[in-house]
Amino acid sequence: MRPDKAIEALEGLKEEAATQEVMRGSEHLTSWKGKVRGVLVAALSKDDHLVDRFDKLSYSLNFATTDTPDHYFDQARHRGIRNACGIIDAALYQLRLRMEDDEPVDLRSFDPELWEHVRQLVEDADWGKVASQTAIFVEDRVRRWAGESGGKQGEALVGKGLMAHVFRDSSDWRLGSRAGEREGWRGLGMGFAQALGNVDRHRIQSRDDAQRYAIGVLGLGSLLLTQLRHEHGDLIEDQQTGAENQRDG
Repeated sequence: MRPDKAIEALEGLKEEAATQEVMRGSEHLTSWKGKVRGVLVAALSKDDHLVDRFDKLSYSLNFATTDTPDHYFDQARHRGIRNACGIIDAALYQLRLRMEDDEPVDLRSFDPELWEHVRQLVEDADWGKVASQTAIFVEDRVRRWAGESGGKQGEALVGKGLMAHVFRDSSDWRLGSRAGEREGWRGLGMGFAQALGNVDRHRIQSRDDAQRYAIGVLGLGSLLLTQLRHEHGDLIEDQQTGAENQRDG
């Protein structure tokens, strides 16, 4: 769960703790405790020490008899709720610090159009889709800019084949000023499509380093688009102007 969403939810639950429904206990208190724990686990992880402390809170008397006054039970329940709110405060502090220090990416580091395409996915920490949408977007831009719709047999060029064709030595869209550089950029584009695009577009990856992987894919895709804009900005502008004129006509 994103820290800002968790903060909003916990602040609301802290306010709810003061309501008469929760203070009286019964199903309202049970529901409230379940909601608080759910947010804590989603925001901090089930192994966080605050979750453990929350689970150990008591909302009842350790010892009671039939003669124990009712207000003693109320006091114990209210004490448990106050302690739970103290844990909420600690979680809020932790989450606010995380918001200051845990920006996942710097938008200035990436191609602006690519960033705009995946920005919401990054903000939602949907790292699997960040990787797949980056692969899709980069291939789409290369095809749109270079205008390469088909190979020798008229088949649609995709993935590795598209990159090999667009970045071939005889192409106006080749990258690099020397043979070795051109080969390197061509290999980079083909590798991006073959190693990353095929995997990320055709199956959902579940991995512990999903964020680092997705940011790596985003960085490599951005690098290809940035180099194309650097070397072929005029060609891109001409292609985009032509497409706009065609639509207006």
